Amino acid sequence: MRVIGIRSAVLIAALVSYEVPLLRGQDRTNGPVLAGLILDTLGAPVAFAQISVIDAAARTVADEDGHFRLANLAGKSFKFAVRRVGYNPVYFDLAIPSGLTVEVRIRMTPTARTLATVEIDEIREPLRRIGFYERMKLGHGHFITPEMLAAIRPVRASDALASTPNVMVDRRGNRTRIMGANYRCEYSLIVDRVRVGEPGSRVRTTSPDDVVSGTDLYAIEVYPANRGIPAQFLGLSHEDGCGTIVVWTKGIVPR
Repeated sequence: MRVIGIRSAVLIAALVSYEVPLLRGQDRTNGPVLAGLILDTLGAPVAFAQISVIDAAARTVADEDGHFRLANLAGKSFKFAVRRVGYNPVYFDLAIPSGLTVEVRIRMTPTARTLATVEIDEIREPLRRIGFYERMKLGHGHFITPEMLAAIRPVRASDALASTPNVMVDRRGNRTRIMGANYRCEYSLIVDRVRVGEPGSRVRTTSPDDVVSGTDLYAIEVYPANRGIPAQFLGLSHEDGCGTIVVWTKGIVPR
């Protein structure tokens, strides 16, 4: 296998928190491929981060060890985005010759997640801007507000869902799944406008516990069987799921 180093990209990589790349020759590919590993600033893997091409449909999710592979790319020059709840997003441009795989090592910086004591109106204002309360007034689905979360005081994110109608929190060892009332299917999960995991997959999680803690929660929307789900979330849901859970966190909701 032929390996070509890209020395000219090293300084640029340092500025945007990713380390570029080696190009590896591939015999069986129809187009460019981006692959690699996502780490935090301490060198530990960042699990389940989403890697996507800006203004395109191509995207994937890293596995629990931070490894990912994004294939079927159309074109030669791309703008990539890497996002994960609890970390600052990483953006970078990269040209990938046709028929080759570029391997990258991406480092993500954790975000500070603090919320000062503020008046109720100030707490609600970010949710108003994203239409949370408008959707709540329509009466579709179940809504868990900041005030409700303050009363529940969930340690794990899934604790906030324990009393939600048509939702069952299934804990088995270290694995938690959010199931429908009949335990026949899992809910799709969206966290801060990013689809997380894939229902029924052994690799890609659909539990909020794997991406956010109970203290990070800001508000939650639950749409059993996707009844009344807004169009903006329908495209991020999964057709094999038994509904959709939309989680908003303190660190991502615009303020």
